[in-house]
Amino acid sequence: MARRPRRDGPDTWHHVVNRGIAKRTLFETPRDFRVFLALIAKEVRRGRVEVHAFSLMLNHFHLLVRSVTGELGAALRQIQLGYSRWFNRTRERDGPLYRGRFASERIDSLTYRRNVVTYIHDNPVKAGVVTSPIDYAWSSAPHLAGSAQPRWLETSWIDDEIARRGGDGSRNAQLLEAFPINVDDAFRAQIERRLRQRIPESMEEEDLTLHYVATPRTIGWTIRKSMLADGTRPWLPCVRQDQVMDTVDRVQRRHTSKRRSISARVWRRLTVLLYRLAGMTQRAIAYLLGRGASTISGDLQDHREALRRSSHYASLAAHVVAAARTAAL
Repeated sequence: MARRPRRDGPDTWHHVVNRGIAKRTLFETPRDFRVFLALIAKEVRRGRVEVHAFSLMLNHFHLLVRSVTGELGAALRQIQLGYSRWFNRTRERDGPLYRGRFASERIDSLTYRRNVVTYIHDNPVKAGVVTSPIDYAWSSAPHLAGSAQPRWLETSWIDDEIARRGGDGSRNAQLLEAFPINVDDAFRAQIERRLRQRIPESMEEEDLTLHYVATPRTIGWTIRKSMLADGTRPWLPCVRQDQVMDTVDRVQRRHTSKRRSISARVWRRLTVLLYRLAGMTQRAIAYLLGRGASTISGDLQDHREALRRSSHYASLAAHVVAAARTAAL
């Protein structure tokens, strides 16, 4: 399915997360944790990202980062690729390690950023690994609470927050005062819902495209197997981009000769559908057709509704898709 563009740019903050494929472990030994952190340090030294908080759990990780140059994707790709190569080599293993590309949620408010720090540090507490964030070795909490800090961990913003909001007492007490443990349940549900939305594509998009390629049982089976194997989704593209306009014109002429009145809006809608089945994103389709992305999104929504309302439209759409798939053979 088409990937949603990341809202990245210079000097933007992000909550980044990824997990192992089929929930497998990412980190199994202390050396695993250290190698992953060393790869993070390398990207920090390159100047593409700052890391302000982190937590590495057994099968997933969380990072609070500032994208310095607007190259968050490139930096995380290097970290993940380097680690998966090392992990596979040391285990004599082959194949993908992560369930898909990393998820990221852009942070546009100070309150949200503060809550993300608490959320990240609360992860091992929520999992029952420790009773206090500072007791978990593979997170930023003990470093920020006063233990030796790695040079690559950027602490200036959190230091300022602790100075303003941390009250009196030890550095540990100040950290917990500025960023209290036990994340609000509503905030936890909100942030996990947002992050889940960044990895798998929406079921509406699945219904739109996979409706035409196989039976529901076959589609479900192949999606499950593909996600377990390599974290990707099957079937797209199932038509050729260079055949889209020819297919629509050919079917349109055939229907016109039979004096069937079909509006230009319907043909436009079916053209957009074929471009989606060719694997193009909504943004790319909008650029190609010289229209707005919101219009393309509206066409796809109209298609979904028309499928439910009209058997005649469903038959026409199936005919157009079948013609495009035949042309792609």
